[in-house]
Amino acid sequence: MALADDTRGKREFDKFVADGSGDTSLRVTTTTAVTTSASNTTATVEDTSAASASVVLTETDVEGKSRIGIQIFNTGSSNSNQNATFKVYGTLKSSPGTVGGANWTQIGDDIAVTYNTSAYKAISTTPIKAVGITGQTGHSTQTSTCDIYLMAD
Repeated sequence: MALADDTRGKREFDKFVADGSGDTSLRVTTTTAVTTSASNTTATVEDTSAASASVVLTETDVEGKSRIGIQIFNTGSSNSNQNATFKVYGTLKSSPGTVGGANWTQIGDDIAVTYNTSAYKAISTTPIKAVGITGQTGHSTQTSTCDIYLMAD
């Protein structure tokens, strides 16, 4: 049997258990509502001539968090050559190296953000240690800039 107080950060009564004498007792688990946040403003988004996409949000610790909110502002303002595609990556490794490399796995679909607009993505995750984001424009010579904001709880 499970009873729950649906308010985050409160006590949760997860199950009844038998104690050593065979009597029933209540197991109580206390949770916290501590959030993690990160941001990177005026990050450069490389064009397709670059060897790889730009890392626009470096490795960010989200261990123990079950929800991640990401807001991406493509601050390029001149033309559609600055439209960009962003990818969110996750890892369970302690020292995974460069975001988007061999020790990272893409979470979800590509996020297309046209110039001078923004996108918001909410990600519910299974346990994950860290996330990072890369971005690249769809043009061979035109770069862009972006602002990235992340909050996890």
